[in-house]
Amino acid sequence: MNKAAILVSEAITGKDFMPIIVNGKMYRVNPPTIHKIAGASAYLSVLEDNKDIAGVISSLKDISVASRALSWFIEGNDSLEQELSNGTLEEVLYGLTAAYSLISVENFTMLLDLAKNVANLTARQKL
Repeated sequence: MNKAAILVSEAITGKDFMPIIVNGKMYRVNPPTIHKIAGASAYLSVLEDNKDIAGVISSLKDISVASRALSWFIEGNDSLEQELSNGTLEEVLYGLTAAYSLISVENFTMLLDLAKNVANLTARQKL
């Protein structure tokens, strides 16, 4: 199979995730949806201006803010904030970096090409 087909099959079967460990507990971070990205970004948007997400993450000093953002990537809400706050700031920042790394331009463009190929295979209406 080509790489795009593998990406699609992993996404459908739920095999495209990244495990992160905070305070000795493993959490599963799946590629984020727009909903999860927006929820995490709401907490990160109060930070000083940075040119990229790596700058935002490296400027985080408050584990509560970082834990809320990471909770959004894991659960889609901030319900894990207290639990994640028991870990170290480094663990939580690693989790945020891992979550954002699942948003890949390369993967997006491959899936876009696959979608175009599928669209070209469908019957077209004659005008």
